[in-house]
Amino acid sequence: MRIRPIYNLKEAILNLWKNKTNTVGSIFVMSFTFAILGIVFMIVMNINVLIKQTQSTFDEIIIFIEDDVKAKQIDTMYTDLQKIQGVKSVVFEDKETAFEKWKAEDFGEDAHLLDGIGDSPLPNAFYITIKDINMANQVVENIRKLEGIEDIKYYREEVESMISFGKVVAKIGLGVIAILLILCFFVISNTIKIAVNSRSLEINIMKFVGAKNHIIRGPFIIEGMLIGIISSLFSSGIVYFLYKYVIDSFAIDSYKMIDGSNLFTVVDPMYLIENFVFIVVVLGLGIGSLGSIRSTRKHLKV
Repeated sequence: MRIRPIYNLKEAILNLWKNKTNTVGSIFVMSFTFAILGIVFMIVMNINVLIKQTQSTFDEIIIFIEDDVKAKQIDTMYTDLQKIQGVKSVVFEDKETAFEKWKAEDFGEDAHLLDGIGDSPLPNAFYITIKDINMANQVVENIRKLEGIEDIKYYREEVESMISFGKVVAKIGLGVIAILLILCFFVISNTIKIAVNSRSLEINIMKFVGAKNHIIRGPFIIEGMLIGIISSLFSSGIVYFLYKYVIDSFAIDSYKMIDGSNLFTVVDPMYLIENFVFIVVVLGLGIGSLGSIRSTRKHLKV
């Protein structure tokens, strides 16, 4: 006996309608669960963006050079720094340039009051940008091996805290998502179980006349998939409007991905929902079909 998609779809829709109270309840529970999943997804994505933005502030290491280091040795240091693994760029700033910047930034129009100081009291310095913030400690250890260095400034505690925070967020997010997916799985299983029990006589007749297992299971699998799809679409709408409401309420700028700006920005609602819809629809189909298979195996002797 061949598979009949139209028959399976028709039977699935009829089953959903016959058990509409249970169907509506299942869709409500799954939509609410998927919406919570969407909120977790939204939070994790924005925290990842925030971490990456903040990393751009802490990916710089400043090396202050001793006063007695000559120009030739500075050139050698410049070359050696470029060779260190994890270093993205090296910029040298002489003490006079640093002094002028400091006067302009801290004193503004009153900078001329410092003209009588004479030679710059600030040291020559290298500004190093690292490729990966996780390599900061390793890069600093290699820098310390060079001669002529007076001091090294970088945000060690901030870097380590940020890395730890990112790991914690990822673990918590995965844990919550796993719990929600398990909940959805059992909601689908219970819905299909009720449908199977209500059609036990019809199923026995089908078995008696020689219907194959996949023919009997087909409508139930489609039923579970339909509940999964409907729930995922409802939850996507909830997440989108909730997210957009929060952004509009607080007047937060948004964009698709990081653009290098130091301002606090968030993931664009359309970008987020496009990714979320794809993920949640696939999950809805998968959980719906697997939950249906589980129920038919357990409650049908086929």
